[in-house]
Amino acid sequence: MNIITQTPRIIIRLFEPEEEEMYLSLYNDERVMLYLPFRSREEHIKIFREHLVTGPVGSVTGRWGLFNKADNDFIGMCLLRLFDDGSDSIELGYALHYNHWGKGVASEMADALLTHMRNINQAAKFVAVTDLGNIPSQRVLEKAGMKRDGNYFRNGEELAFFRSLI
Repeated sequence: MNIITQTPRIIIRLFEPEEEEMYLSLYNDERVMLYLPFRSREEHIKIFREHLVTGPVGSVTGRWGLFNKADNDFIGMCLLRLFDDGSDSIELGYALHYNHWGKGVASEMADALLTHMRNINQAAKFVAVTDLGNIPSQRVLEKAGMKRDGNYFRNGEELAFFRSLI
């Protein structure tokens, strides 16, 4: 098990190859997909398989599984990737199974992941975008030390843009 970081409740770690179907199950729920861009099953498989390997030492980018520390229940996934605006900013993203919404898990994950990655690369600048109507995720980002900084257009869609204050 390749753990990235953890808190008293959650573990953020690399996925194992045999967890592919578990990962894909996240995208079968219409409630989870409400604020996420549509991707085919094949696209999700490709993304999953591309992220089974770790990046170079010191890299702060990747896509990881989020698990309950008590029972190893799959909660969702989180990611850090280069932001698509041509800057050197790193974008935070995540998706959680619906039954884990509203329990503080997303806030805990965001805070733990950003804190851990700042320790690896203190110069990293973190950003995030959400659907304009996704107020709960916007609150998560604010709790993680991010501030709304206008809107951002991606693939013709207007999104709320957040920037890390630290």
